[in-house]
Amino acid sequence: MAGVVVRRMAILVQACFSYGRFAGFALACGLGLAACRSVLPDAAAPVSALPVRFLITFDDGPSGAARNNSTALILDTLAHNRWQDGIKAIFFVQTRHRTGGGTGTGRQLMQRMHRDGHLLALHTASVRGHVNHTQMPLAELDRNLGDGIEDIRRLSGAAARFIRPPFWHFNPATLARYEMHGLSMLLDDISIRDGKVWGITSNPNARKRIRADLHKVARRIRDGELPAVSGYFPLVMTMHDTNSTTARNLESYLGMLVEEARHVGLLVHPQPFITPGEELIRVATLRANRSLLARLETARPTVAVE
Repeated sequence: MAGVVVRRMAILVQACFSYGRFAGFALACGLGLAACRSVLPDAAAPVSALPVRFLITFDDGPSGAARNNSTALILDTLAHNRWQDGIKAIFFVQTRHRTGGGTGTGRQLMQRMHRDGHLLALHTASVRGHVNHTQMPLAELDRNLGDGIEDIRRLSGAAARFIRPPFWHFNPATLARYEMHGLSMLLDDISIRDGKVWGITSNPNARKRIRADLHKVARRIRDGELPAVSGYFPLVMTMHDTNSTTARNLESYLGMLVEEARHVGLLVHPQPFITPGEELIRVATLRANRSLLARLETARPTVAVE
């Protein structure tokens, strides 16, 4: 973009000298400024006087890798990064996965999550792994939920409050089971779509996806569809801590959130990322509206959004 502007200006300055008059110079400069305006993007109008803050969430972990552990690297980055130290997140964990939460390394990492002030929430407790809840017999789902709640209680001293189902598949029957076990389902507003790896962990479209989701967020704020809490709009972002590319690039992704939010006209809070544990729970509770999700399911029995 800058190269185009420079070339246009050079042509116009050359025209000034050929005319040799001030009028020609003024005309060329005026046209040059117009050229700049035609290349540089217009700033988006402010969406709201209230700022946004980000609630960061992770699915699928922890990693059970003995070396180069992606979950451990993510915990390190949340603690210390150029955007805001001490970021607290919600980790939707697979407590009994054979290569993750069911390993010694995985259990140690879940204990570290709790010690570091993050919130443990349930993804699944199935020893069969990342199994679709809507395809489980209800008796198996009940055991799965009960096991996961007890696993998290042993790890953190408190029962799980939130759930995010595998593949994000749910229906009225699974929602009823979640509520029966005291679990609220929390989805998201923003995702970089890093959950499906298929052997490839690169994510060249991360910024584009963040911007597209934030445009949708801006529209929802304008339409009064997103709730505010404590003078800001809490926005939920999902990533996957088992993805090695996400672990290596987490600091960049945090920056993209802040930069792209401003690009679409959202004011960003001086502390962009939610940090206190109590605030984390309060915001998650606000955004995990079980009755609203149940009404949505009346028209859409099964949802897949991961």
